[in-house]
Amino acid sequence: MDPRRCTGASTTDRAHHFHEVTDAEVLAHRLDAPAVRGEVPGPPPVFEDRERPLHAEALRHLPQGGFARPSEVTELHDGDQLDFGGGARVLHVPGHTPGSVALHLAEHGVLFTGDSVAASPVDGKVMPGVFNVDRAQMLDSFAQLAAIGASITCCGHGGPIMGSWSPARVSAATPTPPPPSLS
Repeated sequence: MDPRRCTGASTTDRAHHFHEVTDAEVLAHRLDAPAVRGEVPGPPPVFEDRERPLHAEALRHLPQGGFARPSEVTELHDGDQLDFGGGARVLHVPGHTPGSVALHLAEHGVLFTGDSVAASPVDGKVMPGVFNVDRAQMLDSFAQLAAIGASITCCGHGGPIMGSWSPARVSAATPTPPPPSLS
């Protein structure tokens, strides 16, 4: 199996292929695990007007048809400790999906936010992630993650954020980023 096949695929499809290539364990919060396994459909996002063109452009680049799902998913819970990075603590941060999680490596001052936080491709500013199922929950989770005060925040989209950040730095009118370049 070629790990490059993961490019452009859905997160679930990438998890399946990564597992096949590396035999890595697939982890998901207990609320998202049934959707990751394909037992139930994932909840659809509630789009803001500025997200509609971005979503349409993203869909143009995804492969058509079904995708492979991992058959085994280890379910995570808020507060679980994972055995890497000096003990990565699982943080349940709902909003992007019901079971969105972040990982905090307190010993190293590093926070992995998944899709709950992004660094804008337009100007690098910290912003909430897009395509959320519950915006109010996502904004609460966004504030919870900012309060951690991590030295390095690694976002699902955009470059790393160096130093602490706060929700106050997010502008109300975040411009819609340009579509991704295919070159």
